[in-house]
Amino acid sequence: MKRFKGFGRNEFVIAADSINLTITAGTIVALVGSNGSGKSTLMSMIAGSQLPDSGRIIVAGEDVTEQPSWQRTGKVALVRQNPEHNVFSALTIVENFALAEAGQARRFNLKRAAGPRVRDLARDTLAQFSMGLEDRLDQLAGTLSGGQRQAVSVAMATSRNPALLLLDEHVSALDPTRARVVMEQTEAIVRQRSIATLMVTHDMGHALKHSDRLILMHRGRIAMDLASKEKAGMGVPDLLARFEKLTGETLPDSAVLARA
Repeated sequence: MKRFKGFGRNEFVIAADSINLTITAGTIVALVGSNGSGKSTLMSMIAGSQLPDSGRIIVAGEDVTEQPSWQRTGKVALVRQNPEHNVFSALTIVENFALAEAGQARRFNLKRAAGPRVRDLARDTLAQFSMGLEDRLDQLAGTLSGGQRQAVSVAMATSRNPALLLLDEHVSALDPTRARVVMEQTEAIVRQRSIATLMVTHDMGHALKHSDRLILMHRGRIAMDLASKEKAGMGVPDLLARFEKLTGETLPDSAVLARA
């Protein structure tokens, strides 16, 4: 559970309450809901940037509830919405990979870390995105487009084989073509490496298409949890109708974005 101080003297807002969620290896779970539903709070607690008031967070059999985000680096990887927040613009692509590797291994000699092993790792992972980035490892990350930066970000996050990958609307800032490429390759890598994945998105059409399981949060709780068979053949209107039947409310337009 996680609650925050409200505007009143004794007022508290419960952002996450009674959430019981298990994500198996190689499974993509889409997390949707309107602003204020608790998605970001849940993601932050799993990432370690916020600690829960009660409850436990278990990753790969280890209790990480009290660990801050930097201690979870080897187990939990996060790709944020803004491409500029995922890579260091002043470093080359391979130096970004090296920095990620150095942080995980507690080593900080960047030049040494950017050796043949890391170059091969970066080249092999980036080649899956078909953007030619595997041949541009010495290019500054700041010169890349948003889609290219997100490809690098996903490649870095998954190359470390984390137990859990968190995707925080990681394609929402991209144009439709780049978003499709990055999402399709993210899904392919996740399945190839069998990484448990939690994906926050505002795009319900996107969530239906690219997930094995869809969870819809509402007022800090899980209002709907659809397994693969349950959501098969469903469209966005069907999803909205089921949500309205369960809660007696409708979702705002900002939570119903459906990319063609």
